[in-house]
Formats: sequence, structure tokens, C-alpha cells
Amino acid sequence: MLAGRTHLIRLAGGMIGLAVLMYATVFAHRDVLGVDIMESRNLITAREMIETGRWFLPTLHGEPRLAKPPLPTWLTAAAMLAGNDGQDTNLSVNRVPSALAALLLAVSLFGLTRHWTGSAVAAAWATAFLATSYMFVLMARRNSWDIYCHAFMLAALWGMAVIVDSSVPRKKMAVGTGLLLGLSGLSKGPVSYYALLLPFTVALLSTGGWKGVRAHGKELGLALGIGIALSSVWFTAAWLAMPHDFSRMVSTEQSAWLVEHTKPFWFYLQFPLMTGIWALLACAALWPGHARPLVQPLLQYWRPVLWSIGCVLLLMLVTEKKDRYLLPVLIPLCQLMGVYVTGLLRDPEKGGRFGRLLVAANSMVFGFACIGIPVALSGLWPRFPALDGLELGGIAATSLLAAALLYRAWRSQRLPELFVAKLTILGLCCLALPAVLQPSAGNMSVPLEEIRSFTVDGPVLGDGSLKFQDSWVIGRKPLDQVAYSDMELPEKVYFVSRKDNPVLPDKVRGYEPGARMDVYDLSGKKLSFIALNHQGKQ
Repeated sequence: MLAGRTHLIRLAGGMIGLAVLMYATVFAHRDVLGVDIMESRNLITAREMIETGRWFLPTLHGEPRLAKPPLPTWLTAAAMLAGNDGQDTNLSVNRVPSALAALLLAVSLFGLTRHWTGSAVAAAWATAFLATSYMFVLMARRNSWDIYCHAFMLAALWGMAVIVDSSVPRKKMAVGTGLLLGLSGLSKGPVSYYALLLPFTVALLSTGGWKGVRAHGKELGLALGIGIALSSVWFTAAWLAMPHDFSRMVSTEQSAWLVEHTKPFWFYLQFPLMTGIWALLACAALWPGHARPLVQPLLQYWRPVLWSIGCVLLLMLVTEKKDRYLLPVLIPLCQLMGVYVTGLLRDPEKGGRFGRLLVAANSMVFGFACIGIPVALSGLWPRFPALDGLELGGIAATSLLAAALLYRAWRSQRLPELFVAKLTILGLCCLALPAVLQPSAGNMSVPLEEIRSFTVDGPVLGDGSLKFQDSWVIGRKPLDQVAYSDMELPEKVYFVSRKDNPVLPDKVRGYEPGARMDVYDLSGKKLSFIALNHQGKQ
């Protein structure tokens, strides 16, 4: 009785701790990161949806935006309407949908791991590793398409696993799974079908799932049919409504897959690094001779391994390669890591000498990171005006204390406490450090509203140094040199450049520079805004 109550208390404490960790890594201070090109496209399209009312066939800078399905943009626009009166200036509000998608992904990983292993502890470790993995945190905190499609897909795969392992027909579950498959398709087309569903299916069939798949073929077929049908609705409608634009988009996308961001096939062999500080642990879990005895009592070892490797191999076949495309690989990899660590904590001796060396090496990485934080901040001190000497001293003392606690836990071989301490350190880095440092929202030294109000009463002229995401910062698309070379410009215009020493184009030689605003990011790079008034008419 007492032992059961103690187990429940520990389990409840673990779930509360996991929830706090998810809040720290996904939801807290989500306005800190700067906006990249993919997120800016989503935010601009969402803003134009609200401004023009074109929700089903959206636009980007007034042009049809058909390259991506609109579900993530619909959710983003809904968040803007609900949380910021339809404006796109609040990044915390803009990123609520992607944070919720990340939460769905984490909950689905917990549910799938719990279903396969029967262990809430293994599921919690797997989810904790996912929540603190570099690529997951990055994608959860930027509102682009990838996090949505993989979140809906993983929820669907959880449903599929339940159907396959069920002893009775599960038609309602099949319908729900089909809807989730459809939502994944409406988020980024067939991407997650290829990168997540296909290797999952191969891994499942290769590790004893064939019998369940045959027994529930009708339900799985129903789910897949609903998913494909729902995924196809928007693409079909867009093709019928704008056949020429749609065909041009398909041609452009196909060309991009072949010629843009091309990397050698071994580029994706870096996939363990996407877990960030857990990379050594990921590599160890992938070594069958060491990890299989620890994983096998809870989960068929080759299932998450084949799933992970299958994801990587399929991604290698695509010529266009980017780091963020490795997000789906993290899902089975973190599941494998979670089950591996559960086995290691249950029976450390089974991990052998290599297991002890692994824990020591990973603890050293954490220890060096703890010591490196105050050292790095002392060098970056001028870039954080809110940080004073007392606070830096407090950070240094806390970091040294954390390193000492890690060392003590490792020396005493209290492995559960050691891993909990590591997760606590990562959570505090995401939760407390931004609160102390108070970095600028969106990695911009000037508030976004102030930037946009600076250029509100005239056209904005750019040069070749601007990035696409600068158009979101400005609030409209700046005119390039080709566009304004033959235009008759008004008396007041604004020139924007990323060059260290901006040179005014010949078209505005007759204008007198006025007010100037320089917007810096954390790396010291600047975006310069210069007000120009026609000479004699200031």
C-alpha cells in the first residue's frame, strides 16, 4: 500500500516536472528568437489574410501563395486576431500556434512510447529528451510549417499503433487518425507522409507488426483514405481556381528541390547533433551491442532504430537538404534514448564500463557548459544592458553550484538524480536566463512598433543587401532598385540597408538624409533606416 502510494507520488512529481520543463523550453520567452525567412513568410501571409480576407487562397506580398498549404497560416492568423487585434507585431502571440503544435508532438511521443513500452517512466524520459533537444526547441519557438505537419503526423501514428495492437475493430479511432493525417497534409503537403509515416511503417512491419496490420487492414485503409482525401482538398481547389499559378508553383518547387540548398548525401549523418547536448547519448543508444540489452526488455530495439535510420535514408535521397528537415528523425531517436536511459537507470551494471564512461562524458559536457555560461556572458556583457555585475555574479555562482551538484551526483552514482539535475539545468537556462538578461524581442534592439512607425509616411527603398525577413520587420515589401529606378518618387522616402556604410542609390541623389535609425541584433549586425527628404522641401 505504502509502496504503491510512493510510486504514485513520484509519478505525479515526474509529470509535473515534465510539464514545467515543456513550459520552459517551448512556451517561456518565445519572443526572443529572431524571425527567419520561413517564419516571415508565414507571418506576412497571415497578416495579408486578415487585411484582404483571402483565407482560402492566400497571398504573399500580394502574389498568390500556393507553395505551402494554409493550415499553419490559418492558425497563426487566428492567434493574431485573438491575441493582438489582428496585428502581427507581437511575436509571443504569433508563436502560440507553433508552441501548441510542439506540445501536441511531445504528448504524442509520450503516448506512443507509453503504449509500446507500458512504462510511463520511459515515456517521460523520451519526452524530456525531445523537449530539450536543440532542433525541437528551435522549431517550436519559430512559427514555420515543419512543426505542424510532424506533430499531426505523430499523433496519427500513435492512433495507428493503438489500432494495430488492438484486439477489436477500432473504426472511430481510424476516423480520428485519418483526420490527423489530413491535418498533417494540410500543414505541409506529403512531407511528413514521406519523412515520418513511411519509415514508421517499414519499422513496424519489420518488428512484428505485420499481423496487426493485416488484422486491421480495413481500419488502416479507412484512416489513410480519409487522410489523403483531406490533404488533397486544398491542393485540388487551388489548382482549379488558379491553374496557371498552381502549375508555375509546382515547376518552381520541383526546380528548387534539385538546385537549391543542395548538399552531399552524407550531410544528414550529423543527425545525432540535432539533439544538442544529448548527442553522445544518442550515439550510444544507436550502438546495438551496447544499447540493445538495455532497451529490449521494454521495447523491440530495432523498431525505433529502423524508424530513425529510415528517416535519415529517405531524407538523403532528396537533393535539397537543410538542418531543420531532420526534425522527424528526433522523434524515434528520442524515443530510443528515453527507453535506453530507463534501462540504464534500472540496471546500471548492464550498461557496463561503456555505460559508466558515457554518463561521465555527458556529465563533463554539462559541467563545461555550466562553467562556460558566465564566461561567455562576461564577454557578451555590453550586448545585454539589463545585466549588471551583481546579476552576473549570481549567474556565475549558480553555474558553479550546478556543476558541483552534477559532480557530486556522478561521484555517488545516483544516476536518476543526475539526469534530473541535467534536465533542471536546461530548463533553468530557458526559463531564468532570458528573464535576467532581458534580450530584445525578435533579436532587434528597437521595438518592432517603433521601427514600423519610423517609415509609416513614405515608401521604403531597399538595396541588394536586404534579407527577405526584413520585409516583415518593415511591415511591407521594400521597393528594390529595379522597381523604383523608373518611378516618380514622393518628397519623402526611406532607404533601408544592411551594409555597414550604406550608399544612397543614384535615384535619390537629390534627397537630403534626415533622421536615421540603426537596428542591431545580438551578433552586432545592423539594419539601417534613413529618412530622405527632397532638397528644398524639408
